[in-house]
Amino acid sequence: MSERWIRAQLASLSLGSKNGTIGCRAAVRECGLERVQVRTIDEHTRFDEAEIRAAERNLEAALEAPDPTAWVFEYTEDAVFDGGGDHAVQGREALLEMATAMKPLSSVSIRPLRTEGRGDIATVWFEASWVSGPPTDTGPTVDVRGMILWRKEPHGRWRVAIEHVG
Repeated sequence: MSERWIRAQLASLSLGSKNGTIGCRAAVRECGLERVQVRTIDEHTRFDEAEIRAAERNLEAALEAPDPTAWVFEYTEDAVFDGGGDHAVQGREALLEMATAMKPLSSVSIRPLRTEGRGDIATVWFEASWVSGPPTDTGPTVDVRGMILWRKEPHGRWRVAIEHVG
């Protein structure tokens, strides 16, 4: 499918709204989703769950690193992080801002509950915990459940594309 064909199909769609029938692009703007991205799965890329487990260990180590921004580079350039607050954080620049405002983390643990993957995309439902504070701190332990959508980049590295924790 070419981008031209996809655009033609989107232009021909109509969606209902409270104001009557509107075009797809107007509906996207009305919902605040002006930067919608569509991605296809590379059917020829072999999915290996062990690679996801290794990526999770890399993410844990980055979250505990002395550099408070290290974990951001485990996320894609266009990553979305939704921590359940009022707004999701989107893009590496916004993640870097968030990282510099965070307390250090220690004892980070990501425990996968279920993994589904195909080609260069994998979704992991997980439980995680960490201590808010450096390793010498006895700060509170945080326990969460969430989902991570991992995307394998062309050079073969798995990075977080979307994360939701709640």
